[in-house]
Amino acid sequence: MKTFKKTVAVLLTLVLLSGSFMCAAVDGEKQYHKYEKYLLLGDSEASGFKDYTYVMTEFTRVPNSYPDLIAKELGAELIPMACPGFRTVELRHMLDDEYVVEDEYLFSAVPHHEPEEIEAKKPEMRQAIKDADLITLGIGGNDWGAYLGWVMTDLLEENPLPEDFEKALREFLSKATVEDDIIGTIVDMAKVFMSMDVFVKSLSEALVYSFKTLHENWCHIIEDIYEMNPDVTLVVVGMFITTYKTEEGAPDVVIEPDPLAVEVEQMMIDFGNKPMVDNEEKYGYIYVDTAGTVVETCHPTDGGHRHIANRILEELPDARFPYTDVSINSSEYKAIEYMYLNDLMNGETETTFGGDKKITKAELSKALSKLSDSFKATDSSKEVKKIELCSDTFKLSGKNGIKDMLGYLGEIITLIFSGEAFKTVTRAEAALRIYQAVRYK
Repeated sequence: MKTFKKTVAVLLTLVLLSGSFMCAAVDGEKQYHKYEKYLLLGDSEASGFKDYTYVMTEFTRVPNSYPDLIAKELGAELIPMACPGFRTVELRHMLDDEYVVEDEYLFSAVPHHEPEEIEAKKPEMRQAIKDADLITLGIGGNDWGAYLGWVMTDLLEENPLPEDFEKALREFLSKATVEDDIIGTIVDMAKVFMSMDVFVKSLSEALVYSFKTLHENWCHIIEDIYEMNPDVTLVVVGMFITTYKTEEGAPDVVIEPDPLAVEVEQMMIDFGNKPMVDNEEKYGYIYVDTAGTVVETCHPTDGGHRHIANRILEELPDARFPYTDVSINSSEYKAIEYMYLNDLMNGETETTFGGDKKITKAELSKALSKLSDSFKATDSSKEVKKIELCSDTFKLSGKNGIKDMLGYLGEIITLIFSGEAFKTVTRAEAALRIYQAVRYK
């Protein structure tokens, strides 16, 4: 017991001294599964839409977009079924004949296709889902993007703003399209007219209404996809703030964003991504955080698309994973894969993990000992700034810094010292707890 407690103490001490650590125990570069057909679903960001140079992206493969880069890396056939202007409403309508659309804006933000043309693609889209080995789904921005402008226009009828501000806002919203930076422009206007207080109130009401469709439709869309193809590897691409922009003609120069605009949009992005994050374990899809994507006006630059592609490739399952009793679509897959790749927990056999078996205190102690014994300082300074364990850096701190980190560690420590826990917790559940403590947040 003394040795076990010492292991935990060492782990806590090292983590508290460190802001990040690295890890990878399995030799060799990552190997991808063989994906023959890769289906792209989503909106303008997924399709590769450009702000500065027009490119036709509706149901089209666009060079240097993230799906194009991924398809090349995997050697897969890309089936492009993303369309600018798509919301969760449109996608659910395409996938489910029983879904009764009560939405006056259906297909309103799609720039170059009539509703009848899009409707005609239903059989093609559904067959592509059935045939796909890999699907990436990137959608949600239009639920509160272009849609938000329409909702705010309607709300102005019931909640008038100061006269000058309302006049300018109405003029802007009447001309705004899916390509415009609606949020950033409205924030700037509110500042000019000294109307931030009334703007925030109107925005919050509009957001509740706008995000309603995203939150209501999300699980239905995921269930429709899995009903058509239960074995597909489904990757959900999270939304990102669009305040990190570049100037036209200077794709590598990022303009310093307005802190208020960053704060406002991050609040909305977190709320928009919530159903995607919350349902990852329930459905077993892979959620990919795309924070840090750089845009032109509101769509990714070539570098932004490369960033998203890299994040997706990082999260795809590793073909070296040997356990046949762990489904790629299970909620514990990523955690057990992490245990294997970092040599933290052994399988029951060479080809089975035995995730439903009860975890023992000895097994958990061994996993934590492997973590702590592998740590080493990477610089000669007195204050340890980084602890090296492998080749990829994972941040422990999370969005709320040390508070999040202590919370994750608290879950592990509770698991360790709870006698009741070892009567009920399985190996898969224990793997998930450890993974949650060390994964990139």
